[in-house]
Amino acid sequence: MHIEAIAIDDEPKALEVVAMLAEKVPFLTVKATFTDAFSAVPYLQQNKVDLLFLDIKMPDISGFEFLSTLSKKPKVIFTTAYSEYAVEAFEVDAVDYLMKPFSLARFSKACNKA
Repeated sequence: MHIEAIAIDDEPKALEVVAMLAEKVPFLTVKATFTDAFSAVPYLQQNKVDLLFLDIKMPDISGFEFLSTLSKKPKVIFTTAYSEYAVEAFEVDAVDYLMKPFSLARFSKACNKA
């Protein structure tokens, strides 16, 4: 099975890390990255997305708020620097919760769960 993903994070460097690590996971392709959750909406409406790498603390809308707006929810792996949202992440059925900075091994483990 091949997983098609997108990543949303207000930090461009964090998106670069996700894209770089994804290149090393053979069954995963990050098709697009967005620094603003709202700019991802048209992409999500027009494309099949299996997995969403999603930051939690972003300007304008949190990752949780954004996820709640989606009618078709892809699987989600939260990528964040904050540990205090882990319980809430699993309450919304997140596949995994990656604490920044995360290693390739930890990233791969999360992708394998998806």
